[in-house]
Amino acid sequence: MKLHTKDGSQIDYQTYGSPTKPALLLLHGNNGSQQDFNAYLPLFAHDFYVITQDARGHGQSTNTQPQLNYQLLASDLDELRVAVNIPTWSILGYSDGANLALRYTLDNPTHVHALVLNAPNLTINGLAKPIILIASWIEWLLGKLRHLHPFFEARWQQTSLMFKTPGISQRDLQAVTAPTLVLVGQFDFIKRRHSLNIAHALGNGTLYIAPFKTHLFIQFSPLVFSNIVRQFLKEH
Repeated sequence: MKLHTKDGSQIDYQTYGSPTKPALLLLHGNNGSQQDFNAYLPLFAHDFYVITQDARGHGQSTNTQPQLNYQLLASDLDELRVAVNIPTWSILGYSDGANLALRYTLDNPTHVHALVLNAPNLTINGLAKPIILIASWIEWLLGKLRHLHPFFEARWQQTSLMFKTPGISQRDLQAVTAPTLVLVGQFDFIKRRHSLNIAHALGNGTLYIAPFKTHLFIQFSPLVFSNIVRQFLKEH
């Protein structure tokens, strides 16, 4: 399905399960798409009305703007919420999708029931230094190639989003009063102190560190991951 945004972009989205059940929005990470959640659809659709989307400029979604930013992506989400006729939803966001979930919640607090934030980071410095160096090199290379083909332009815009903040301070997090689970792997490349600071600053936050898991926990352990998410959302 397609959502036509106010600025003429098209957001590709899908819904699964019964709209009579609690709504759950799934937000993919940087350079990802809604297909990243394919393994989760049968795991969540029994208990939730699941909504997935390709973020603007990702997957099958288009982008009419010169660059991406979190405020723009958050605006798209609320247009999507209205289109699917959902007053409130819970949100599961992965990596940059977790950052987007926070930005959206601060902009639209009355429409969010609960949050699961898998490996969020408020600034690029929340990542381990080797990851920052690799991402910087990739962004530089894509910047050189971006004018050669639309593929490189799209990838450059996506990767550049890693270096843009969602515009959220530690103080801002206190205003997020929806029950929030900050979920990271024991060996995640998000710095442990950064995750702790986010969880502690939230108005109603809980931190869970998954033993022996990495930043790719959500991709490689869908059954374990979904059980943690489902239990948290059922309790809240």
